[in-house]
Amino acid sequence: MTRREAVALALGSWVMSGVASSVAFARGATVAGQGAQEGLTTLSIRDLVERIRRREVAPIEVVDAYLRRIDQLNPGLNAYVLVTSEQARARARARQLSAELAAGGRDGIALPLAGLPIAHKDLFDTAGIRTTGGSRLYADRVPARDAALVARLTAAGAIMLGKTNTHELGGGVTTINPFYGTTRNPRDRARVAGGSSGGSAVAVAAHLAAAATGSDTGGSIRIPAAFCGCVGFKPTFGVLGTAGLLGACPTFDHAGLLARTVDDVSLLLTVTAEGKLREVPSTPTVPTARPVARLRGLRVGVPRGYFLDRLDDDVARAFTSALDRCREAGATVRDVSVPVDGAMMARVFDPIVVSEIRATYDEAWRETPGAFSKDFAAVFSEPLPDPVALAAARRALQQFQADMARVFDEVDILAMPTVPTTAPRIDGPVDGMRILRNTWPFNAARLPALSIPCGPADQLPVGLQIVGRAFDDGRVLGAGAAVTALLRQR
Repeated sequence: MTRREAVALALGSWVMSGVASSVAFARGATVAGQGAQEGLTTLSIRDLVERIRRREVAPIEVVDAYLRRIDQLNPGLNAYVLVTSEQARARARARQLSAELAAGGRDGIALPLAGLPIAHKDLFDTAGIRTTGGSRLYADRVPARDAALVARLTAAGAIMLGKTNTHELGGGVTTINPFYGTTRNPRDRARVAGGSSGGSAVAVAAHLAAAATGSDTGGSIRIPAAFCGCVGFKPTFGVLGTAGLLGACPTFDHAGLLARTVDDVSLLLTVTAEGKLREVPSTPTVPTARPVARLRGLRVGVPRGYFLDRLDDDVARAFTSALDRCREAGATVRDVSVPVDGAMMARVFDPIVVSEIRATYDEAWRETPGAFSKDFAAVFSEPLPDPVALAAARRALQQFQADMARVFDEVDILAMPTVPTTAPRIDGPVDGMRILRNTWPFNAARLPALSIPCGPADQLPVGLQIVGRAFDDGRVLGAGAAVTALLRQR
């Protein structure tokens, strides 16, 4: 196996008894009927939280609706490797009690995400709950503390439903996991979900969670979002904390979010961001003129060449159609030169990835080689980059980041397909390097990157990737909401 192939593989309790009987959901009407209960899983985060705030529905009703759907669909999809039903129900009941106390008998809930059912990728530490990283190496690992992103979401009122499947140690683009099973695409179960946050994307797209956490080293949030037809966002490097993330490449590891709408992601980001951000807009998802109006005068750069080479016909058609609609809405769409070519990954990405993965896992490999799959073990068969090559890669990376920053002197955002292809079949062939092609550069550049659905509803999902300058996450999300609203008008 070549280094190129190895890198492709490498990338890619609080239980409170008796609360139910002690908390009466007396004020406001509950949602009546089984059909209405199941309809709770279709609501946006903003609508769901607002219904809980107005006491139209109780957190336990929402959690139960999602858990019923997980019981029905997860056996065939394998989005979750662990469902924390008892803990989720206990937290939901306790959340209602805390809401009553915080509100002091008045309307309003202090917690912005109170009662929100969420899934956490199994690379994020969860206190008292097993966190395996999709690996046999960590099969019995139970962290004492939550990861930073998990802690912020929990503090805001979110309720964990369980842990989602991931490619082994986050090191791949399919979420075909030899230890915890294959996660299947909800649009076609014979196809991959993408990875490494495949379980999170499937949980969101199949309405098994209102939102999910993900991590992204070379595309691991955006790729499964594109393949499964949901929204995936990798913020600017450092905006979301990575403490407690079982990452292997600190230079490129990003924490991020998956949800069904851009507005949902924006709302989540406002309560989880740690780094300096420009404005994160409130972005209504209904197809009104307001979000579409944001496209007027927006300077959209299209990087021809590398990013548009080797596109599937369906992907090319969907991308071209989206650009045409943006022009019609008043955006200025122009070709731009972006400093990425077919050899750059080998210069600025591969040596750093290999060296950091080896630094993280070399000792475990020597002591317990059987804890790694044959595919992941291929990383250890390659020689380490020598110090001179590694230093050259870091210099090249710094230059690339500076060059990418200058691209935004000419445009406000970049737009391109998230992945050049739709989801391949599980039985192959799977071209990992092609799948990574359009996403890894923005981990290297550390820029905010968003994937939104842009293809016809009756075909396999296609992702449109929108990229912005560092810490301009709000503009990226605003553009994503506007394009989404525009495409829904067709």
